Amino acid sequence: MDTVKQLRLTYINHGLRESNKRLKEALNGSNPNSLPITTTLSEVIFWLNVADEWHFKNRNTNGSYTKLRKKEIGGQCLLGLRHAFNSLKHEMSFIKLIRAAEGKPLFEGSDFFVEDYSKEIIWLKAKGMIDKRKKDDKLNIRNYRKYLEGKNVLKTIEEATRFLYERFTETKTEHYQNNKFTVSS
Repeated sequence: MDTVKQLRLTYINHGLRESNKRLKEALNGSNPNSLPITTTLSEVIFWLNVADEWHFKNRNTNGSYTKLRKKEIGGQCLLGLRHAFNSLKHEMSFIKLIRAAEGKPLFEGSDFFVEDYSKEIIWLKAKGMIDKRKKDDKLNIRNYRKYLEGKNVLKTIEEATRFLYERFTETKTEHYQNNKFTVSS
């Protein structure tokens, strides 16, 4: 693999790591709410999909990457995240795909509740909300329903990230082994 491709992957991996850090900071902030969480989650989804596309384009010899992605949990999460990514970049309808699993009183003693983003965030069941998308997106919608719907957002992000970090490490190792430099005496 050439050095330019390897450098691109390094930048992608850095973007993924940094966006994951920002997401954790938003979740652990003093007032976790939907705006910073949705913003940083959008960034993580962007980098996950960019990394997935890079590996699909550059490491899918004889369908090996495609097979691995279908086999491993993290890869399956990536398949589901493709729909969330498309919803994000085309119409920001991705915001409708997540919600906090619990609510908390608006103020003490109140009967009104607001979503509590300090707890679990889940991928919504999206029947009816995403069915009207273009026909060529049907596979992505099916993967979203199969691999993400109703599941914990952060767990699926962590699984997808772990899967891609493993692919990054493999690629760096292969690149190093194929480009050993020797010093002659």
